[in-house]
Amino acid sequence: MKIHTEIEIQASDSRVWNLLTDFASFPHWNLFIRQISGSLSEGAKLTVHFQPPGTDIMTFRPTILTVEPNRKLRWLGHFLIPGLFDGEHSFIIEPLASDRVRFIQQESFHGLLVPLLARRLNIDVRQGFEAMNQILKTKAERIEQTTTTPLNAQI
Repeated sequence: MKIHTEIEIQASDSRVWNLLTDFASFPHWNLFIRQISGSLSEGAKLTVHFQPPGTDIMTFRPTILTVEPNRKLRWLGHFLIPGLFDGEHSFIIEPLASDRVRFIQQESFHGLLVPLLARRLNIDVRQGFEAMNQILKTKAERIEQTTTTPLNAQI
């Protein structure tokens, strides 16, 4: 099972990447991924606290598979043991212009429990992805506009 969401953001790829990887700020703006701790390097373990709409906070410890600055962050997590319920999560930033990107958030789920949880995942997790994408867009565009507006245009 795969959940795929995307949104266009009127901001540079580096602006979106900086917001996405500023884990310390997540509790202040990210209503889906409430907190992340750990090193942003391939092979590192993260501790991720996430909360799909209408559910309690859940914690898992995925391993980072890919870190490509300004382009991609990908990790793989397991519930209890590999093969029971695995999720490979990706954040992808595709440049569309110098100041516009497509932000993709997706996750592929595999394992014995996936058929039992598929309906809830498709509702709750998809809503969480979409909410996070929209807030990321709003933050990035607000910052981009503030930093690129000439001073005389603000008067």
